[in-house]
Amino acid sequence: MVPFCAKQGVERKISFQDFLSAMLSDYECAYACGLAAKKLNISFERQTPLAEVKKMVDAAIPKDLSDLDYQTTNLYKLIAGYELEGFSETPEEIAVLLEMGRKSDFFECSN
Repeated sequence: MVPFCAKQGVERKISFQDFLSAMLSDYECAYACGLAAKKLNISFERQTPLAEVKKMVDAAIPKDLSDLDYQTTNLYKLIAGYELEGFSETPEEIAVLLEMGRKSDFFECSN
């Protein structure tokens, strides 16, 4: 259930044209990073730690967001503005959420 709640939270947050949201958890961050990795053509192994994926995504996010659609801009702002809480042991749901993001058709369906 956690993966679907995180997925739904991220997709709703980035869908508002008046962007005011912030991510609430590392779970949401994992899904968001998976979505961004897909958009940015970043590949990583299934068990790559979230901190490493976020670092790759942060580095690939364009500095100028003005030419992007509002949902992509919102996604990148969510990720850039989030500091990982970190886990002493990474829950399996993190890998599941990263993969859900990479396989999502959210941006294909919302255009």
